[in-house]
Amino acid sequence: MTSPKTATVVALFVRIPVPGRVKTRLAKDLGAVGACELYKAIVTDVLENIKCSGLPLFLFCDATNDGNLPQEWIDESDRVIVQNGASIGERMAAAFEYCFNEYIDKVILIGSDIPGIDASVLLAANKNLDSCDITIAPAADGGYCLIAMNRTAFLPLIFKDIPWSTDAVLRNTVETCEKHGINIELLACLQDIDTIEDLYIYQSNYSATACATNRWIKNTVTI
Repeated sequence: MTSPKTATVVALFVRIPVPGRVKTRLAKDLGAVGACELYKAIVTDVLENIKCSGLPLFLFCDATNDGNLPQEWIDESDRVIVQNGASIGERMAAAFEYCFNEYIDKVILIGSDIPGIDASVLLAANKNLDSCDITIAPAADGGYCLIAMNRTAFLPLIFKDIPWSTDAVLRNTVETCEKHGINIELLACLQDIDTIEDLYIYQSNYSATACATNRWIKNTVTI
């Protein structure tokens, strides 16, 4: 792994893929193993999309003692870092702080459950940061799946007092940014995959896309 030689980095949050620990809401319909295999397929697509963007990747993984990151995920990364913090907000703030302490100018933080985050989305986020402080890609459930910001605009409190895992996440985040004079731009809304209903919606909108997620769905799930 090498250090990035660019002003922008993608920070990808992943979980170590262990059945029963990933995509737990999907496990009731797909089984723990099936949900885990779907998760790995989604991460495969996300990694491929990051690679196509040409942007370097910092992989932020959750710290556990019950499994290891797949070697191919590590190989696709410029650096692997263990997430730090108790809540998702604390972990995201810590990831931005880590990257900005490395003198990276722009950080694009994304989750690992939305295969629709393709290279065009990442590059659009990078471009938006030339004219705004923060750019966000909303998720269909009221949260967001991408948040990118400039080093000069970093404000940890935008991750505090947010009702995570609710449909108010995006609204509260935007309100906090506006309250503190942070210039924010929104990207197009994307479909996250947390439930079987999300999977149906994703398949209906992206079924023509040739990717590991759709191959898994086609071979495994009757829709």
